[in-house]
Amino acid sequence: MVAEPQPSDLPAVADEAANHCALPPVAIRLLEVGEFERFSAHELSQAIASDTSLTAHVIRLANSGFYAFPRRIATARDAVVFLGFRAVRSAALACCIAEALPVPMVDVLDRRAVWRFSVIVGLLSEVLARAEGEHTDMAFIGGCLQGVGRLALAECRPGEFVRAVEVAQREGVSVVEAQRRTLGYTDAELAQVVVKRWGFPQVLVAAAGSAGQATLPRGSLASFVREARAYALARGETDGADMRWEAPSPLWATPRIAASLEQSGGWRGILDRAALFLDHAGIM
Repeated sequence: MVAEPQPSDLPAVADEAANHCALPPVAIRLLEVGEFERFSAHELSQAIASDTSLTAHVIRLANSGFYAFPRRIATARDAVVFLGFRAVRSAALACCIAEALPVPMVDVLDRRAVWRFSVIVGLLSEVLARAEGEHTDMAFIGGCLQGVGRLALAECRPGEFVRAVEVAQREGVSVVEAQRRTLGYTDAELAQVVVKRWGFPQVLVAAAGSAGQATLPRGSLASFVREARAYALARGETDGADMRWEAPSPLWATPRIAASLEQSGGWRGILDRAALFLDHAGIM
């Protein structure tokens, strides 16, 4: 029998998640550097260089096949100058988010599987953003944020999380829908609360919770993330919880988006780059 929903539990879970998922101080600085389109390679490289762990991850990524840059990059400043402000800032923020998020018990949710799926969604969101000419600076990080609530909920309420997954598999619904039935709230809603508390702009807050939204404004970053997530599921990818696959949307066959996907190396290229990101960004 399905448990009665407990909507009042969301604030309590959000408080616990906020305590468990504290962003490193450098992440706040990375957000400030790009605010109001004031781009400065010097400010961004200084912010990254202030954190030795983040610097190491950024340089490893910069010299990996993820970017396939032809010359060796030795410093954070080199990475920003040669690879671009937006690309490096997004990658650095993703590394910070990964550091902040907890490691749930392995029998509840596989953290690496969630991150692999999230990076795939981020890369696919970039494909859509590039094709539409919108949100190109935030698309990757917007996609990566969609796993925040899932990891936080699996850490703070592991029993409830597993029960929702079981309901989803038994009844053939999404995990988000099963959470609505069993918990009265969703990990997408939890993600929005956590990301807002981190101080991210509203466009990224909305993207973090896009999986739980029935309708989204056309051309919004949240709509790109939701479409990217659905496409990844349709291609057989999963974060280890959602197993509900449907046929890919016809959207991905349109010439502009198909060309943008091809520019990223096609579907195989997306999977290869996601693997490279996880291997070189220190995500375990």
